[in-house]
Amino acid sequence: MSTENDDITNLQQVALRHYWQPTLPWNTLAESGPRIATAGEGVMIKVNGEWGYDAMAGLVVTNIGHGRTEVVDAVRDQLATLHYASTFHFGSPSVIRLAEKVASLTPGDLNRVQFSSGGAEAVETALKIAYQYHANRGEPGRTKFIARQDSYHGISRGALSVTTSSYGDRETFEPILPDVPRWAPQPFYYGREDRGESLDDFTRRCAQAIEDIIVAEGPETVAAVIAEPVSFSAGIAIPGDAYWPMLRAICDRHGVLLIADEVITGFGRTGKWFAMEHWGVVPDMMTLAKGITSGYFPVGACVARDHVFEAFKGGPEVTYKHGFTYGGHPAGGAAGLANIDILERESLVQNSETMGQYLLERLEGLTGHPTVVEARGIGLMTALELVSEKNARTPLSVLPDAIPTLDEAMHARGVFTRSGDKLFIAPPLTVTEADVDGIINGVDASLTEMEAKLGLA
Repeated sequence: MSTENDDITNLQQVALRHYWQPTLPWNTLAESGPRIATAGEGVMIKVNGEWGYDAMAGLVVTNIGHGRTEVVDAVRDQLATLHYASTFHFGSPSVIRLAEKVASLTPGDLNRVQFSSGGAEAVETALKIAYQYHANRGEPGRTKFIARQDSYHGISRGALSVTTSSYGDRETFEPILPDVPRWAPQPFYYGREDRGESLDDFTRRCAQAIEDIIVAEGPETVAAVIAEPVSFSAGIAIPGDAYWPMLRAICDRHGVLLIADEVITGFGRTGKWFAMEHWGVVPDMMTLAKGITSGYFPVGACVARDHVFEAFKGGPEVTYKHGFTYGGHPAGGAAGLANIDILERESLVQNSETMGQYLLERLEGLTGHPTVVEARGIGLMTALELVSEKNARTPLSVLPDAIPTLDEAMHARGVFTRSGDKLFIAPPLTVTEADVDGIINGVDASLTEMEAKLGLA
């Protein structure tokens, strides 16, 4: 009789022969074998036969945690009733109700919901809507998009064209991407407090840079600005209070659409239903995914304001001819409704705010480490800034063995997350103080081990 370890070993060998796992270098996988996740419960995940903390909620996805049978039951019941209906021809009850529910939660008059299979598709949808919106209104010359440095909006062609984050590896694909050279600065204040520029001044300068680009390019050529309310990929870049109100006013002044990418930040991750609520700003479009179903079914969405939808009312000449085979899947609608019901019933958005404050306090307690220079976060979306030398703020990654050593130490202690020069902690919204303590204790001990091995203590 085979044991669980035997099964994992066999799966690792099969994976090395057949499973193409992106983002991970082949040499790393071939040497140690891929990690195999086999079960999840709450904030915990079982990897290679051992339970540990899912400290990044998968890919910042599992907002309601693992093992929620209510969602599984809702999906099963929907599949048994109607497992698929072409969204090119039909609506289905669960999808229509999910659209209504999402519209009731999003701020302002963001009332028109178009579903996709994930975040990159939601961004593709928003970019195309912006392009056609202007064409339908008699301004076909508005074809340019403004994005920000170090932002991530997805891995598909259109989404990658407005992405500069290293996670997207844009440089490799430059020849096939449209030319989008209009990169605005990221409102990421880290490292600037010692340069004599206040947060408020820096914030205003970052927002003003977008208007400067619009004017330089010609407002009549610009379709939209796309940005995350808080950029995860840039390292939890929380803008100052003036940024988003200024950006809203700039876009209004020049007739440019404003797209807020809330694929990561939406559905409670920052302690609000949507991160834009922190600044009281309503974008023209909002892209969503991840927390909309907590990963129990692949669903994304682009939500547009009423005035955007108005430009598509009419005959075939203004109709938006766009869609994905699995966008608006009935089971996705059922999963989304069950997921949001849990978020509401268990007050998980409020828990994100409360536990986020506690998590940040615990992370700030780690800044005594010689390799930790700063802790920052909003809600349950936090990060540590890691360095090899504090005074110079030299990134930790200049030491080739540092990140792998830290990863191994954390995995040995049952803490699974993403690390680099930024060590991210973004657990499910169901996390408790005891869970936070377990995660932070594991990170603390792992940092100590890494620092001792590399002579950084």
